[in-house]
Amino acid sequence: METLIIKPTKTNPYICFDPANQRYEISGLSFPEDPQGTFEPVFNWLKNNLNQLNHKMQLHLQADYFNSASNRLLLKLFRILEVQVQAGKEIEIVWNYQDEEIQNDGIIFSRIVNIPFQFVNVPSN
Repeated sequence: METLIIKPTKTNPYICFDPANQRYEISGLSFPEDPQGTFEPVFNWLKNNLNQLNHKMQLHLQADYFNSASNRLLLKLFRILEVQVQAGKEIEIVWNYQDEEIQNDGIIFSRIVNIPFQFVNVPSN
């Protein structure tokens, strides 16, 4: 399976889908000019690799700020993962947050999709 790593920019999040090391992460700021273009590699990776996954996938999310377009694409991502959970894949979202607003965003997502969520309060630097 291939590894997907997208380095962060001032407006795009860090994205890492590394099955060899069982590391899955989306973190940082996300308010790209082209949100679909930013997340399209993730959707392609999922389409090409998720069925082959033979270990638990813990997707770590730490949203310092995600705009509404990014949130819609996160929901699309969660919907894809939800189908896999319903098919028997072991997938969990680890929602890291530093403030109540980001925590509430995660709670809303956890109520919309049927995927296990774990909430972790990460102290700010």
